[in-house]
Amino acid sequence: MACQARLDTVPYVGLPNVPYSQCEEWCKAGTALGITDLDVCSIAWNNPVPWRKIAGDFGEGAIMEQWAGYVLVLGFGVFFSIVTTIMVKLEQIYGGLVISSEHFNTAGRNIKTGLTAAVIVSQWTWAATLLQSSNVASQYGLSGPFWYAAGATVQILLFGILAIEIKKKAPNMHTFLEMIDVRWGKQAHMTFLFFGICTNLIVTGMLLQGGAAVVNAASGMHIVAANFLIPVGVILYT
Repeated sequence: MACQARLDTVPYVGLPNVPYSQCEEWCKAGTALGITDLDVCSIAWNNPVPWRKIAGDFGEGAIMEQWAGYVLVLGFGVFFSIVTTIMVKLEQIYGGLVISSEHFNTAGRNIKTGLTAAVIVSQWTWAATLLQSSNVASQYGLSGPFWYAAGATVQILLFGILAIEIKKKAPNMHTFLEMIDVRWGKQAHMTFLFFGICTNLIVTGMLLQGGAAVVNAASGMHIVAANFLIPVGVILYT
């Protein structure tokens, strides 16, 4: 084992503030974990490298330059906007696609199983899903993200059954609010409309804040600028 060779060397040569006894303890822990190729005593585990002291302190500990954050946000947005626009135009020219409000809301009611699954995953993978799963992983190990994801499986299964029944009974429906309007009347419809708008605002804000926080931490890009620039790519083609 790599660290054992260091321990067998006389005199012992280790990192500053890493005495022989500490190296021996780390070596035993590494052996128990099956780490054989890495010299665990070559890393100062008791003196971690500081990453970012204060969020927003631009450039300190970021993994990329600040300009790279702007290029990443704007570049990806513009790239996908151009690709999406080209694909829509080609489908209009060669596929006879007619763009209307009905098509915008329902995608022509011609979504295959694979794309439906991709849409469900993308819509359920919020900023909190990625960030909080990483958080619980750091706190509880592998069981953290496992049980975090397990909690979402119940509603996905129930929603799948509900979606199938709605598709059978109301194939021309656009939103769940129409179903509530028909089944329970205008008062219930307005109540759920209020909650639906609030949910959309909260989720949109959470996605923007989560994305802006990640870009800010990675590049030092101003978090307010990130909040305003991230949606630009989506606005361009919608």
